This record gives sequence, structure tokens and C-alpha cells, in this order.
Amino acid sequence: MFQILKNPNYFRFWLGQIISQLGDGITRVAIVYLVATLSKDPLAIGLVIFAQLLPTAFFGIFLGPLADKYNRKWLMTAADLYRMAIVLLMIPFHGSALALIVLIAFQGLGSALFDPARASSIPELVGEDKIQEATSLSQSTRAAMDIIGPSIGALLMVSKNFDMIFAIDAATFALSAMFILTLKSLGKIHSKTPAQSEKYFSSLTSGIREVTRMPLLRFLLILLMPITLVIGVLNTNLIAVLTNTFQVSAFHFGFIEASLAIGVILGAAVVGPLFLKKMKPGTILLTGTAAIGIWMVLIIPLDFLRVEYGVVPIYVWCIMVGILNAFINVPLSSLFLKATPAPFQGRGSSLLGLTASSFQIAGILIGGWIGREIGVLYGTALAGSLLIVVSAMLPLLKGYKSLSENRKPESVPETQPVAAN
Repeated sequence: MFQILKNPNYFRFWLGQIISQLGDGITRVAIVYLVATLSKDPLAIGLVIFAQLLPTAFFGIFLGPLADKYNRKWLMTAADLYRMAIVLLMIPFHGSALALIVLIAFQGLGSALFDPARASSIPELVGEDKIQEATSLSQSTRAAMDIIGPSIGALLMVSKNFDMIFAIDAATFALSAMFILTLKSLGKIHSKTPAQSEKYFSSLTSGIREVTRMPLLRFLLILLMPITLVIGVLNTNLIAVLTNTFQVSAFHFGFIEASLAIGVILGAAVVGPLFLKKMKPGTILLTGTAAIGIWMVLIIPLDFLRVEYGVVPIYVWCIMVGILNAFINVPLSSLFLKATPAPFQGRGSSLLGLTASSFQIAGILIGGWIGREIGVLYGTALAGSLLIVVSAMLPLLKGYKSLSENRKPESVPETQPVAAN
């Protein structure tokens, strides 16, 4: 997997990801702490999550066409500098929970612009045959930064110097922009396409139409809906399960949260690539969907095991959740990116983000309601049962054949419809 870092352009691209996600992790801890202590309201912490997801859910689809219309290098640079400015604004407003939540939402607009441009740049930087390798590295890097960033943030918070924490995050966005600017080849490969001269709303509607009419992409979007819905339920219920049902100590809670990220790293960096060499991505995707559903149902016997054996089974369960997460994310992202024709990759990535964010928000809301009605333990198991049913029914859908064939559609000009299989 790390062989791909021998590509100097992708190496600088990857360094930018490390630096910006490290800064995000540092700031995330500070923001949650500030909002929690300033508001003393659990709802405010939930609003932080909503503020992060809403821009992609509601505005990402409108920003995606820009990644197909304009130079992606300059879009990512502009998005990084915009996010740097927003983080700097958090310095004078860090005493207001409401202001921080609003600024997080505005920062999310920058991410909604950056992410489609970044995703659609990967094939250009590494080539079609290296997309899975690049996706695995990106997933494991994000998981690693989810451990390292908050850990550094927690250490910095001892000083209570929140101005310094936000300044560090702003500096990471500036460094990320600098690395992206060094990618001279990025944005120069594509010649002028109809997307660049097409009117904005025509480009938006044609992108959605062409992506959704392709059986494989349509199937992946349909599969993404229940997966991200269940992820939303899991995100809502897991903290309550650990703290209220399992009653883990504060000491173990932090390490258990880290074990989830360790599982993602193991899955994306080691286990996932190993299985990708032996199985088709589509097979791994459906198997992973069923497996994580079964594993979530096993949270019920886990409640009995932790009484007998303590916290060890909880650590094992959480690590496996992280590993199985990679069995879904890596093949799903790489299949979608490989199957999307080059002229539509920006809009395709934004549609993927829109679907994921929208259903994750729905999952958060549903998870809270189910947890209140039947308890968070059985609510988590019920959500897992949904994935088992989905994985059993998906092979019956027409798009499953396209997933099995896993053929790369030809890159066609936008004025020519992509034929449905």
C-alpha cells in the first residue's frame, strides 16, 4: 500500500491530508469541550455533529460541479485558505458556544467544496489501477489522525490556551494549501471539456442524471443509504452503550474510542488490501455489509460477556467494528470512483457525499428515537439486523450484476448519454 508514496505528486498530496486532518483532530476536541462547558447542554454537542454534516448534505451537490468545471488544484487551495480564515475567526469567538457551532457549519462549506475536488483528483494523480491502494492509504491515514490529533489536542488543552489550538489548525490548512500548489501536473491533464463551457445548472442536472442512470453507480448509491443510516444509529448509541449500559470508566472510555480507530487502520492498511488481492471488491463490499450487521447484533451477548470477562470483550468488539468498517469504505469509495467517467467525477463524488451525510443525519435522529423507545443496546442490534436483511436482498437487484462485473465505463463527453447496461 505504501508503494504508492513513491509517486512524488501523490506523496505531497498525502502530506497535505496528514497535516490538515491532524489540525482538525486537535481542534475537534477543543470545540466539543468548549461547547459542552459553555452551554452545559447535551443537545449542543449534538448540534456540533449536525453542523459538520449539514453543509455536505445540503450544499455539497451544488459545489460538486465546480470540481468538473474548474481547475481542481485551485479549488482545493481556495477551500483550504477559506477554512483557515474560518478557524482564525474562532479565536475571538471561542467564548460563545453558538458562534462556534455557526463557524463549524461555515467551515463545513469549505470541506464540501474541497472533498469532491480531492476525490476526483486521485485518479489523475495515481492512475486507475492504483485507486484502491490510494483509497486504503487515505482511510488508514484518516483513522490514524483521528487518534493522534485528539490526543495532541487533549495535551494542548491542559494549558487552556485555545487561541494557540485554533492558530495551529489554521496553520495546518495553510501548509496543506502549499503542498497542493506544488502539484504542477494536477489540473493540466484534462483538455477543455463541455463541462467547462456548459451552464452551471445544466452541468449539475446532467451530472446527476448521468451518474444515477448507470446501473453500478445507482446500485452503490442505493447500498450506501442503509449503510450510512446504520452508521448514524451506531454513532448515536455507542457512546450511551459504553457509558450508561456497560458503565466503562473514563480511563477505558478514551482507549476504547481509540481502539475503534486502530481497527480502521488495521482494516484499511492490512486486512482490506489482503482480501482485495483474493476477492472482488463487490464481494468484499456485500460480505462486509453483512458482517458488520451481524457484529452489531452481537452487542447483545457482549453485554453478558463483559460481566464475565470485564472490558476485554468490549475492546475486541470495537476493534472489529473498525476493521469491518474498512471492508465497506475502501471498496465502496474505490468502486464508485473507478466506475464514474472522468468528466463526472466531481459531481459523482458530491452526490456520494450528499447521500452519505443525509442518511447519516437521518440515522442520528432515528438512533436517538429508537434508543429512547427500546434502549440503546437493542436499538444498535436492530440497526445491525437491517444491514443483514439489506445484504441478503441486494443480490436480487438489477445493479448487482454490474457490481459483479465491475467494469469501468468509458469516459464520454457530457453531451453524449452513458448507455445503461
